Amino acid sequence: MDVEDIRPGQNFSEAIDQTLAQCSTVLVVIGPRWFEILQQRAAKREQDYVVHEISAALARKADVVPVFVGGATAAALAALPAALADLSLHQAVELHDGSFKEDCHRLATSLKLTRARAFPRSLLWSAAAVLVVIALVLAANAGIGPWRASRERQARVAALLKTAATQSSQTEYQSAFDSYQQVLGLEYANGAALDGQVDAAMLWLENFHVLVGEGQKAEDLAAPVLARLKTVLEAGLARTSGRDARAADILAHLGWAHWLNEKIAFKEFGGAERVFSQSLVIDSSNVFANAMMGNWLLQTHGDSAAAMRHFQVALTTGTQRPFVRSMQLGGLLYNDAPGMHAEFARALSEMRKSNESVEPGIKSRARYLYDVSLGEVDEFREVLAAAPHDDNWETYLWLSPGAPTDIRQAFVHASLAEFSDNRAAAASEFKTLLPRLRAEGSSYRMVNYAVAAIARLSR
Repeated sequence: MDVEDIRPGQNFSEAIDQTLAQCSTVLVVIGPRWFEILQQRAAKREQDYVVHEISAALARKADVVPVFVGGATAAALAALPAALADLSLHQAVELHDGSFKEDCHRLATSLKLTRARAFPRSLLWSAAAVLVVIALVLAANAGIGPWRASRERQARVAALLKTAATQSSQTEYQSAFDSYQQVLGLEYANGAALDGQVDAAMLWLENFHVLVGEGQKAEDLAAPVLARLKTVLEAGLARTSGRDARAADILAHLGWAHWLNEKIAFKEFGGAERVFSQSLVIDSSNVFANAMMGNWLLQTHGDSAAAMRHFQVALTTGTQRPFVRSMQLGGLLYNDAPGMHAEFARALSEMRKSNESVEPGIKSRARYLYDVSLGEVDEFREVLAAAPHDDNWETYLWLSPGAPTDIRQAFVHASLAEFSDNRAAAASEFKTLLPRLRAEGSSYRMVNYAVAAIARLSR
């Protein structure tokens, strides 16, 4: 130990070099904050003897083994300073808290190390050791000194974890995120808090919005929050294998953070698609990546057919259905590209038949699909042909409940009848309806449509 084995006045660098000259193997123990501390010391231009020790070991061509502890990952070896660059080329090992003894034994075996022969201990020393252990146990049970603080910290951690779980269940994702951060302030390597914060970040992104007050800008409010969420997700991704379902989920949400950073915060351009694609390479059926990619394609006027295929894949998984529908309907809501009104009507018809709920705002907005007075004739007829006559009529009634004598309801029924097999019945409905439309001062679009429909159906 440098604090014990270097004599007063001895040169640190020389002592380190002399010790390393006697070592065939050097273990570089790396914790979760190792790289962060390395950067802090470099920024302050402090003399870092850890860097000196490692660089000296690398220069001597010793067997240098990076050893990850406390949940640290290979991400700590990214962007190392020049003196340590070769460290990332050395095969690393991991020591886990739950299997520490076994992991150490495997490491020792792989390095062909043997336990040194223990020096004999006198009975007096053994008795003294027993007394020390007994004293420590008594102190722990009595709640003296650090043991009391440890128990209090553990109780605080348990309470915060429980609070965070409750907050998430109540959809208070930002509060849950902050509660997990408090846990990490007490125990920076707490696995439950690290994973829980990533989960909270993903849920927060799925429901992301900003409340803009007078004199404020949405981008100023969104940008720092999105940067914070991205940092947590990137750290969470580094703790995965990079090839499993967890990695695919995190990548999908990172892609969504990039898109929000572009759309709301105006901080970047074009980063979302690349990250969505990375997620889909890992898991082509990932529900989040498919739903988010589909929405992104519709919002950026991309390949709408590809967008609908992504939504279909997401729906086929049978998971996260409300989320997938929100992505699908959100992308279709104001989309006037050819065929998208029909896709909107078909999605609503499927939701009605499977008894899925629709947000009141979406339901209200969807009524315009069946109102020729608010849109183009071609778009109206596209919706009428989107589903079989009976299904389409039931979907319309589901969206726009009203009395059977309501003139708009009668108009939609007649319009849908044109797409059934009974053209004569449809013509009869329009002939009966036309005088009412004129008498009640209905929209000229409705009147003109009825006149044209009678002419088409009478031929």
